[in-house]
Amino acid sequence: MLKAGATHDAWVPAMVAAVLAALGAVSLQVAAALNVLPEAPVELAWLLGWVLLSWSIFAISAALLLAWRSPRTTNPPLAPSLLVIGAAVVALAIAVALHPPFGAGAGVG
Repeated sequence: MLKAGATHDAWVPAMVAAVLAALGAVSLQVAAALNVLPEAPVELAWLLGWVLLSWSIFAISAALLLAWRSPRTTNPPLAPSLLVIGAAVVALAIAVALHPPFGAGAGVG
């Protein structure tokens, strides 16, 4: 099933979005765990996490655009690409919920 999705136009940006969202979430979690270290590594991990999450938003948008523009009767199935896009959106939502960019609980101190 995933091999068939690899030939679809939305597959590559969907995978990039999922990887960027996962790496961004991990980086934010590492920044939260490294809170006992000096400020520089913590701030660098926090900034890296938000940069990765921001790029994942662009990749999600590109994947959704390619999936929307694809013909509805495509030979390669669209479902694997949509599944990966959904996983990227879920990872992004969880990361933003756990590490809000502003307000109470933000990394700005």
